[in-house]
Amino acid sequence: MERCNYHNPVMLDECLEGLSLKEGGTFVDCTLGGGGHSYGIADKLKKGILHCFDRDEDAIAFGKKRLAEIKGVEFNFHHMAFSYLGSELEKNSVDGILYDLGISSHQVDEKNRGFTFVGDTPIDLRMDKREEFSAQEFLREINEKDFAKILQSNADLDRAFRLSKEILKEVNEHETVLPCHIKTAVELVYRDRKKEWNSILARVYQAIRMEVNQELEQIKVSLNAAVDVLKVGGRLVIMSYHSVEDRLVKETCGFFEKDCLCPENLPICVCGGGHKRLMKVNRKPILPSKEELSNNNRSRSAKLRIYQRV
Repeated sequence: MERCNYHNPVMLDECLEGLSLKEGGTFVDCTLGGGGHSYGIADKLKKGILHCFDRDEDAIAFGKKRLAEIKGVEFNFHHMAFSYLGSELEKNSVDGILYDLGISSHQVDEKNRGFTFVGDTPIDLRMDKREEFSAQEFLREINEKDFAKILQSNADLDRAFRLSKEILKEVNEHETVLPCHIKTAVELVYRDRKKEWNSILARVYQAIRMEVNQELEQIKVSLNAAVDVLKVGGRLVIMSYHSVEDRLVKETCGFFEKDCLCPENLPICVCGGGHKRLMKVNRKPILPSKEELSNNNRSRSAKLRIYQRV
């Protein structure tokens, strides 16, 4: 498959193998993005059905154009958050579901989208441009204490309260929040860690973006729905890019790995057991190969987890 400037798919071969593709099956790409994973799925599927979800209209438009050359596969495009998975698809109807969490290269590279901390484009961070609530509104409405908690929980940042205070100080002093205002606060709070400034900035943007888009709630709702939508034997393939996402994936899917749902302090089972609906296919997460790391820098923090419906 040819490379795409919109967004190069991470661990494509591993994702396709994890989905256990079968001709004529029904599959879902919950994060269409540049269509790289969808293209790979459809190309191997030959015939069948592929549902593609994305709340970014740019991704839907690009994906439709890119996938149009593939014949034999029925494509259904859903311009909406993947949290709607359960209302769009019937229970026990899907053979495999893929999630490539995080943001696409296109969203970062397109400066007018306000995802980058380089340049002078006002920060925005909305994955769905139809939404009215952007990073601008978020930073105007949040208080120091709550913002500090978000910086800690969404990005594992230390010095979170001081950073919260300095960022909101910058916000209050300017009519429009620009990347330079966030950068000023980061450089002040972490003046002794100059080599880490870009990494810290990325984590600040991550923390804000996750709140603007309600990403953790979206993931939790969608994964719960995915268990219902999958057929027995169907595969759930999830790629995450930071510890907060990965932790949520493990916790959410871990609940469905339990046969007994009784509290651990109960001496005997009273729930009746038989609740297990997922099992791990790979005991530990799959990490990108050395070749992948050299060809695709975005893969450096990726972790791939695969589950099977039982």
